[in-house]
Amino acid sequence: MNRRRSALLIAALAACIAPAAARAQIAVLSSTVEEKIAVPGEKYTGTIIVSNPGAQPQVARIYQTDYRFASDGTAHYDDPGSSPRSNASWITPQATRITIPPNSQVAVPYSVAVPLGDSLRGTYWSLIMVEGATTEPSAAGSAAGKPAMSVGAVMRYAIQLATHIQNSGTRTVQFSSAAAAKTAAGGAALDVDMLNTGERGYRPTLWVEVYDEKGVLRAKAKQSRGLLYPGTSLHQHFDLGTLPSGTYKAVVFADTGEDSVFATQYMISF
Repeated sequence: MNRRRSALLIAALAACIAPAAARAQIAVLSSTVEEKIAVPGEKYTGTIIVSNPGAQPQVARIYQTDYRFASDGTAHYDDPGSSPRSNASWITPQATRITIPPNSQVAVPYSVAVPLGDSLRGTYWSLIMVEGATTEPSAAGSAAGKPAMSVGAVMRYAIQLATHIQNSGTRTVQFSSAAAAKTAAGGAALDVDMLNTGERGYRPTLWVEVYDEKGVLRAKAKQSRGLLYPGTSLHQHFDLGTLPSGTYKAVVFADTGEDSVFATQYMISF
């Protein structure tokens, strides 16, 4: 599968009362999007590799959340198990807190137990979060009578764990909010939102074909996107290059990996 290493890397800047040496610097080296096709009742395992590139030991906290996102750029990290398509209760990380020695890596195994039953269809998913934890203030700071004030970056990685139940679940698409505009460089562009209205997650390939009033193809653009879960949406921007002012027909396509391709059309003007 085409995996994204950079699926979610969250850097939370915070003012904290801690010495500079206590800032947590970690990295997740394994994939941040893990997918598995499984059958009800199946058990499988995985491993998260956490690295400490620094010269001091680092502590990392490991916990779970649900996850959903929308085309307006918002993301929600809800309590694990709160979503009807959450698989958080199936997943057991083997540690909730680890210490990574300097210039070293630690493997954190996890197990997944898919429930039995014939009611499961499509895709279920959640997150394992790996977050650097600051250490206790140093003895030097305590001896001075007050802690040192610093601004640190808390590194938090989100690992998406998606379970696809065999080949079940519909793959459907809804387009909305199409808007045509001129770019700052004077070119033409089309923006459109896409919602996964089905039961199964997929990695859509999107493209647009733009025709003039005589039916001549004047522009075409294409892009592959990351894993889109049921009920989540994405915003797609197409750069169309230079087009004369006028009215055009734009046909937007979405390939979800099945035999059929979804399409819709818009009349747009520049």
